[in-house]
Amino acid sequence: MRARHIVSTVAIAGGLLIAPALPSQAAPTGGCAPTQNSPVLTMTLPASVRGVAAAAASGSFKQNSCGIGSAKIHLQTRSLVNGKPAGAWKTVAVATTGAAGLWKASLAPGHNVRVRAFFSKAGAFPTVFSSVQTLMDAIRITMHATTPGACKIHLTGATTPVQANRTVQIQSRGAKGHFQGWTNIGSTKTHSDGTYSTPAAAACATTYNLRAHIAGTAVNAPGNSGTTFGIHPQH
Repeated sequence: MRARHIVSTVAIAGGLLIAPALPSQAAPTGGCAPTQNSPVLTMTLPASVRGVAAAAASGSFKQNSCGIGSAKIHLQTRSLVNGKPAGAWKTVAVATTGAAGLWKASLAPGHNVRVRAFFSKAGAFPTVFSSVQTLMDAIRITMHATTPGACKIHLTGATTPVQANRTVQIQSRGAKGHFQGWTNIGSTKTHSDGTYSTPAAAACATTYNLRAHIAGTAVNAPGNSGTTFGIHPQH
């Protein structure tokens, strides 16, 4: 319904913005009595993303369960370094609530962050903050397997963000339906551009189910490639 339309977000740069709505912007409307009850701003986002992928954030801005429309919601992030907040809060997007008080935005931090949303005092409504949540950004690592012959497997892949001169573990598991954990069977190093390429000796009579794993850093969570099932080395 038109009443539930959510205005698209726009990305901006800069730090904390504590200011009333611009004169050209409509003042927030909605909410319902009793007005002494403070509005509530909610925010939902995934626990993690991979690489430089975007994460969707959404929520509502309501007073006594009644939506507040035309309200500017600021989405902010703060870096996490070794699991601890570092630096200042930065506004990465601004969304406008629809008539039902709903809002949505997106962010692509590229590293682990804390995230919050806030509404800056405007019209009859006070400044309100959402709860603070953690968004982990895992290293994206790919793996492509080929079987060139001589009972060898050749593995190549890349990392995002670029992980230069990092150890990549090659891990093996059981067949589908027979998972009993992962076993490290070898390792290699990434090049300066974050890619890797490695041959691996294998048993021609064995079927392999492999993935690549890279440990986390101070600012990114660990990453795993997808699993390639049924790799058959060729004679």
